[in-house]
Amino acid sequence: MGIRLWPQDYERLATLTRGERKLLRFADRNLVSGHFFVNINPMHMFSGLHMGMYISPSEGLLTFWVFEKDLRLSDAQNYIKLVDWVENLIYNRLLDSKVLIARNGDKKILRFPYKHMIVFPNQERLLLTKVLPNRMILNNYVAVGAFRPMDSEGVERNISQLHIFDGVRQKHDSSFSELSEKQILAIIERLAPEYAVVLPEKDSTEIPESKNVVTDEDLFVSGKEVEYRTFCLDSYQVSMVNDMGRGHRVVLANPGSGKSVILLARAFRYSGVFKNSKILITCYNYNLSNSYQFKKNCAGFQDDNLFIFTFHKLVTELLREVDIQLIERYPKEQDVMTCLHLIKIGKIKTRFKAIFIDEVQIFDPIYLEICYLLLAPGEDSAFIMTGDLNQAVRSSSRRGDVPWKKMPDVFLDFKGRVKYIDKNYRNSYKISKYLKSMLLLMNNRFEMFHLINSTEYDYNQFRLGERETLALKVVSGIDRRDMKARVIKSVKEINAKYNISYSDIAVIFPYKSHSRFHYNILQWIKDGLDSEGIEHSEIFKSGEDFSRAKYSATTGVVLSTIDSSLGLDFRAVIVCGLYPLDYVVFGAEGNTTAKEIKSWVTIGKMSDQLKEQVQEQMRKIYTACSRARDVLYVISDLKEGSPMSEIVKAMPLGGVDD
Repeated sequence: MGIRLWPQDYERLATLTRGERKLLRFADRNLVSGHFFVNINPMHMFSGLHMGMYISPSEGLLTFWVFEKDLRLSDAQNYIKLVDWVENLIYNRLLDSKVLIARNGDKKILRFPYKHMIVFPNQERLLLTKVLPNRMILNNYVAVGAFRPMDSEGVERNISQLHIFDGVRQKHDSSFSELSEKQILAIIERLAPEYAVVLPEKDSTEIPESKNVVTDEDLFVSGKEVEYRTFCLDSYQVSMVNDMGRGHRVVLANPGSGKSVILLARAFRYSGVFKNSKILITCYNYNLSNSYQFKKNCAGFQDDNLFIFTFHKLVTELLREVDIQLIERYPKEQDVMTCLHLIKIGKIKTRFKAIFIDEVQIFDPIYLEICYLLLAPGEDSAFIMTGDLNQAVRSSSRRGDVPWKKMPDVFLDFKGRVKYIDKNYRNSYKISKYLKSMLLLMNNRFEMFHLINSTEYDYNQFRLGERETLALKVVSGIDRRDMKARVIKSVKEINAKYNISYSDIAVIFPYKSHSRFHYNILQWIKDGLDSEGIEHSEIFKSGEDFSRAKYSATTGVVLSTIDSSLGLDFRAVIVCGLYPLDYVVFGAEGNTTAKEIKSWVTIGKMSDQLKEQVQEQMRKIYTACSRARDVLYVISDLKEGSPMSEIVKAMPLGGVDD
């Protein structure tokens, strides 16, 4: 492998110091393999800490603290103490990984050499010669200049010739030969979590035996060491994390673009820089919030200034600050309005240095106003929203513009501050092509009815995925009485034909049931799965029961409404239960009217409110289909020829599987 720099576009980044750029130039010229990082802050040890690390596959791990100040030889002992302290913290942090440790009986050590040092990148190297008797000792703790300069002829040196890993002090397995890709990912996930994507799937890697002799000071094997599936951000995502700039931002993207990953990475960065301030991540969806919390726990921060709440959990916590204990666990709209009033009159005093909102398109403007009023004043404060305008799965409170432009008492001008992400990391090629066809058709119709303004925001930004699709099947004209049998048959077919486990299959539908049409899709599917002995889990609250399975703790086939699936993805998805979407239902509870969506002409004659409801229902179909990575089955009982059916059958050139 070659040398990868983090970040790669370092020359233009204003967030890097002069010394950090100098170190990256050195690495670019002198190092031939591995990963070289600057501007990281493992475990958030200090506010504004500038640290870096070099992972050499052949030699091990070096972490370093970048000091832009002058080297003071009189402080030599303080440098040594500081290095030892940080090194012990990081060493112990790495010992919780199964793939990074070796076993000695019931004790453990790292499998590879590791050392920490202080780097004075802007200092002349000759200064160290003045240390005289202590020079060789201090060399193991302090580096002046960019580690070792190139020789006078400018010839690249081998890594071993640079002597970066001289003087390793911590115990490690002497049989070490090379770091694997899996071990490198485990190091990055623990020391630079803003650059890692962690999936909640435990690894069963065994801890290897080591022949090294260990002392009583070494930690015991606890049996709690774990590993998770980890991926690194690519250069495009790293650039987005480091190049977002100061102040308020909107990041718009299609499903599977990694926008949530970028938002979390940015929140990690803020929480490290402003350790003494509160940082907030909020979203509407419980499962997305749970995913964020899981990744935060994996990061192993020493501080706890990063708060992760769903919006309604945030309201509950804010009201608790003024001794208002909600009887129900889920705040009602009146509770939300009470919270807003208490913030405005200064009774609720909690403020956040930075606020990150995910899936902003489903936030009511009042919710956004509450979040904005919680932002602490100051030029370093940030209000960052990410979302997909094509996934508006909840009705807006007012017709017209995007939600952040509808806040009653707040005006936010994001002109020039909107970033688009057009990558697609989730959907395979055929599935993404189908989604894009659906998107173009929908947005063309919405433009006709003046429901969107494509001159201000690019609604059709969508890049195709590159992976091969296992299966894309769209079946329409199904009798709703046959829905249960068709869904169960599809679950079994996906499992057998494509070798996909039941736990990697999700069945997604708009509503658990719809009393207006006596349509009980959830119960039908559960009965069908039970009759076949197929295990299943629900990831939404049911009735008065607010307990639900976390997606990371589900077993068997996942059953989800479209709303609850937002922010999640699955290897295989079956979209079904679409029949109620052929109607708009309006009126007071217990006295509703159902109007059939027979044609586009019918939609054109509807009130603005009903047009918005139609838009919401169409976008639900798009959102549900976008959850699929490799296999997508759409089983439609919509009426043939209806506008909703047309959306489902928006076939790309080349069609779909039989």
